[in-house]
Amino acid sequence: MATPREALAETLWREVAAVAGIAENMPAWQIVRERRATFAALPEQNAKRPGAQTKWQNLVLAGDWTATGPPATIEGAIRSGEKAAWLLNRPHQEGVKA
Repeated sequence: MATPREALAETLWREVAAVAGIAENMPAWQIVRERRATFAALPEQNAKRPGAQTKWQNLVLAGDWTATGPPATIEGAIRSGEKAAWLLNRPHQEGVKA
């Protein structure tokens, strides 16, 4: 949080460019900082997070707010999307195997 945004953007671009082999100047950028981006979920709050499965076969829930394991983060959102896609594709996969 203490690093100036410009310095952080330059460091990130330098590292990305080195890994990706990019020789271009840094493109337009935006860094958003939020001190309270991830809430500290208590066990009783986590218990209220719904799972991906619903009572309808063609409707699933996805989002960082669902019961993914991690708190409401990008990792949780990714895990949630993968689980939702797997659940929606599962009937098709089972049909193919049969």
